[in-house]
Formats: sequence, structure tokens, C-alpha cells
Amino acid sequence: MQLSVIIINYNTFSLTSKCIASIHEKLTGVEYEIVLVDNASAECDPHLFTQQFPDIKLIISKINTGFAGGNNLGILHASGDYILLLNSDTELINNAPKICLDHLRANKDTGIATCQLIYPDGTIQFNCRRFRTISWELLEIFPLYKLLPKAKKEALMLHRYFDHQRFANCDWVWGTFMLFPKTILQQLPQKKLPEDFFMYCEDVLWCWEFKRLGYQVHFLPQAKLMHIHKGSANKDKLKKIRLISIKNHGKFMKKFYPDFRWYIFAMIYYTKQYSALLLGNFYK
Repeated sequence: MQLSVIIINYNTFSLTSKCIASIHEKLTGVEYEIVLVDNASAECDPHLFTQQFPDIKLIISKINTGFAGGNNLGILHASGDYILLLNSDTELINNAPKICLDHLRANKDTGIATCQLIYPDGTIQFNCRRFRTISWELLEIFPLYKLLPKAKKEALMLHRYFDHQRFANCDWVWGTFMLFPKTILQQLPQKKLPEDFFMYCEDVLWCWEFKRLGYQVHFLPQAKLMHIHKGSANKDKLKKIRLISIKNHGKFMKKFYPDFRWYIFAMIYYTKQYSALLLGNFYK
């Protein structure tokens, strides 16, 4: 088996079904399997998935183990040499997994490959990122980056300062679409993806762990995926999600800065984020 596609379902039967259907339609030229982990959903009987898609592997968890735990559970049942973590609220636009798989095979120093993410209305999402260092935060607060040449600014900042139309060697990418060789997991301390976070910021940590092993994280714009991305969340839920994300990112940065520098980062980061929340804005 070349590729195992891991999808976590949590009360998203319709979205997950569309995601699986798009894989069957778009993913060609690869021997693959779909491992669907139902994370203690209450929406419907998860066996409805196997009635609709009899070829998938359905793993039913009696408890909600979060995004990290759910993916690790799926990986335990995966037979592929490569693993694709794929969000349930996505649909393939083209043969993105094959494009990323070919790239990983041709570039052995690459640990993770991802694709261009697009909202249903065609707007591009900013999933190609740099770690939020002290210098990065200061550059964003004080718009000194505007003095930099466009190419230098994009390479240094990425995020919304990068048009996401070209290849990029980045620090981290969203866990929405994350393809990597399964063998790398055996090099991690616990032989699996870290589960420090139940949800949000786990993708930052995973990329950091892969980069500590010496692997690169690559963004490939020619591979394309439609991603709804919290499209059904109301304002109050989005605020709650943002608060969890801010908290988790601060915890992650303690790993990135295991000395006095974390206090400098925390002062800048938390002041910026909570001020934005009070003003009704979001730094994403």
C-alpha cells in the first residue's frame, strides 16, 4: 500500500461523505486506502459510512480523543508507506495527494508536503507559515516589513504576506492536508505524533518535531484542495476557538524558547492577541 488517507469524523457526516467521494473521483495513479476514524460522534450511526463507501476502513472510537489522538488511532490501522492527514471539511480539486507524494519521493530531505487551500468562493487560505518568533511578531506589530523588497518580505514573513502561488520551504503548515512518510514517526520520541494539544496548534508542534529531525516542510501550490474551514461556526464559537488557539500557541512557544526569551515573546504575543480580540479583530 502506497498511501493511507486518514480522516477524522466528528459529527460531520455530510462533509465527510463529500470528502471521501472527492478522493474516489480525483485520486488516481496511487494505490491507496481511506482510514476513517469516527471520534465518538453523536450525529448518526458511523456504520452509515461503510454502507455508502464499503471500501474504507472504519475505526470507531468510544471517546473523543481530539485531532491528534484521532489521527494517531487512524495511523495505527494504516497500511500505507505514506500518511495523508486530511480534514473532513475538504474536497480534492485535483490529484493533490499524488502531486505531493511524487514530490516527497523525489526529495528525501522533505518530511511534510502540503497543498494550496482554497475557500469555496475561490479565496486562497494562508496555510504556509513561519514560526511566531519574537522578530516575526515585532515585524507584524511595527510594519517595518513594508520597507523590505516584496520577494524578501514574502520569504521572511509568509502567512498573509505571501501570495501562496509559488513553492515555499516553510516552517509549518496546517494539519488540514499534511502528507509525510510513515517511517518518520519511528524517529519521534513517542513513535507517534505528539498529543500535547487536544485540538489547535498540534500541526505547529508536529512540523517543529519533524524539522528538529532535519526534515523540511514544503508548500506546493500546484496541488489544490477546497477547504470550508470553520464555515459553519458562529461568532461566539470562533472566539472560543481563537482563545484555545492563542493559549496553545503560547504553550508551544515554551518549547521553541525554553529560556528567558519565552517571557519576552509571551509579553508581545499575548498583548497583541488579546488586544485584537477586545477590538473584535483576529490575528490568524
